[in-house]
Amino acid sequence: MNIKSLLIGSAAALAFVSGAQAADAIVAAEPEPMEYVRVCDAYGTGYFYIPGTETCLKVGGRVRFDVQAASSYRPHSDLGWSTKSRAEIYLDSASDTEYGPLKTKIVTRFDFDGTYNDGTHTTTKLMAANIQLAGFLVGLADSQFTSFTGSAGDVINDDVVAYGQYEVNQISYVYKGDNGFSAMISVQDDRGAIVGKDAFGNTLYASGDDYAVDVVAGLGFKTDAFQFRIVGGYDESAEEGAVKARLDGTFGKINAFIMGAWNSDGDVVHVFAPGDSIGQSWGDWALWTGVGAKLSDTLAANLQVAYTDNETLAAAANLKWNPVSGLLIQPEITYTKWKTIDEDQWNGMIRFQRTF
Repeated sequence: MNIKSLLIGSAAALAFVSGAQAADAIVAAEPEPMEYVRVCDAYGTGYFYIPGTETCLKVGGRVRFDVQAASSYRPHSDLGWSTKSRAEIYLDSASDTEYGPLKTKIVTRFDFDGTYNDGTHTTTKLMAANIQLAGFLVGLADSQFTSFTGSAGDVINDDVVAYGQYEVNQISYVYKGDNGFSAMISVQDDRGAIVGKDAFGNTLYASGDDYAVDVVAGLGFKTDAFQFRIVGGYDESAEEGAVKARLDGTFGKINAFIMGAWNSDGDVVHVFAPGDSIGQSWGDWALWTGVGAKLSDTLAANLQVAYTDNETLAAAANLKWNPVSGLLIQPEITYTKWKTIDEDQWNGMIRFQRTF
């Protein structure tokens, strides 16, 4: 074999080896195993495990569109159709601990009032941001004076005669026994005394000037057909309080309730006796009652009436239609009469709401 043949053979061998090595070098590595989202059913439907953790998360919300002819909360408000759009986002977390489930709740709300139609009047509000463990709740939530007894009926305009305070920072403890007995104690941020309402009907508060807090306490008992709850609150700034009691009953496809409240000073409006929609006090007492009926699998009807010692009357009736799961179409008619100013107001409205 001459030198030329040897060189050619060596070059060919090197090319073959280099090509084999190059082919081996570009072989893709096997993919890392993926961790798919796992369903977490320990805390109810909709929860899933956050990948890589033992914490469960639930994401939900709703989108709403209202059209109404007037306002149930203000006289002389029948000036033409008004519209409002709302979006809410819910985030709930839960994880197991030696003291029971550790939970958090976040609710954010975005409103657009169609009265303006300029694209700049979207309001953002934090409705809830709290931590819950072993019956304790700390953070932002509706006052226990309101949430322990529940809202005044399954109608849209249920608080023309207001029945309590909503979002407030608090430290609360709620006990729920296996025998139907429940108890609650809460201390909450003292916003100061109510000084009136703004042009949009929002409650205005004076600033607190000390370190004192408002106090709320309540008791309840529930059976298969009935539930009774009583709650009391003391407004430190106003130096006044209120007591509210409620009885609910379920009779087949019909449910009914009656709720009454007493104000320690009928001339004073405070956070636990917020008065009516134009800023008047209840007087010495207020009363709410209502009934609801399930007419079919997709249709229900509700009626609510509220009345105060100062003779404010508020009535509402509606139909709730769920044509498909998650979608609500709700027409409602209301009538409000403010006796002290000799004014009244009718209102008709319809709500479209998608909950997910």
